[in-house]
Amino acid sequence: MAKIAIFGLAKSGTTGLWSSLIKSYPRRYLQFFEGQFLPSRYNKYLGWGNPVTNPKHLINKEIIGSGFDFSCLDNYDKVIWLVRDPRDRLVSYILYRHYDHLYDDEDFVRQQLRLLEQKEQDPDSVSLVELETRLALPSPTLDSAFFWSDHLRWDALDKNVSQRRAFLFKYEDYVDHNFDLLEDFLGVRIKSDTKVPKQFQRVIRSKAHGFWRHWFTERDMEHYRPLFQPFLERYGYADDWLLEDPREINPDHCSHYVRKIINERREAEHLTLVV
Repeated sequence: MAKIAIFGLAKSGTTGLWSSLIKSYPRRYLQFFEGQFLPSRYNKYLGWGNPVTNPKHLINKEIIGSGFDFSCLDNYDKVIWLVRDPRDRLVSYILYRHYDHLYDDEDFVRQQLRLLEQKEQDPDSVSLVELETRLALPSPTLDSAFFWSDHLRWDALDKNVSQRRAFLFKYEDYVDHNFDLLEDFLGVRIKSDTKVPKQFQRVIRSKAHGFWRHWFTERDMEHYRPLFQPFLERYGYADDWLLEDPREINPDHCSHYVRKIINERREAEHLTLVV
């Protein structure tokens, strides 16, 4: 019997790693996405023979939120705790926010796209602090929705890691295909070149790391550094805040991406697409 779960904060790459694992494990493993059974093809067929209420083999992924309780780890045989550099997470967090914030307000959408295009031309001209404020995001403190009080769970996480029930894995190692230790923990070889299922592809943007060095401004450095430092230290990220010179932002990972996810949402709501 093997019940596998991936846990991580929003925009930590949980969907990407989950997609790799469902392709790496045998088909008898039922697929769950954020706790919900995913009735597709073989998964649906197998679900008939293996009661969804108590499956023997499953792969699930969950986003850590306000109601997250460490006791849920007891429901799984193997748990992967996925973490990501919060500076990269912040950029992804801000851009993905356009999918559900004022997407139906065409004036606001056009203003946002102009700001993003402006930042592509001159990365210093628009700060992440400004974008965060315009999108009504909660300030990314350790106690806010950005971290969901992650620091309060460190002791419990250490205990589960020491007992070999949980494995701490970095998104950066996922992108770089550094799977050796994770494969040893799971006892399975991970297929690295897998596609995210079509219905979840909007969450995929750059599949890279370190791009925050092109996005941050001096104002951002002053604002976010003290907020992010405890997380960086706890998870072993270097205290390195050097920005790239010159800085370049790819429109495919910025305004083009935002326009795409906004139009996906607007189409689903039968609204006119923004061109």
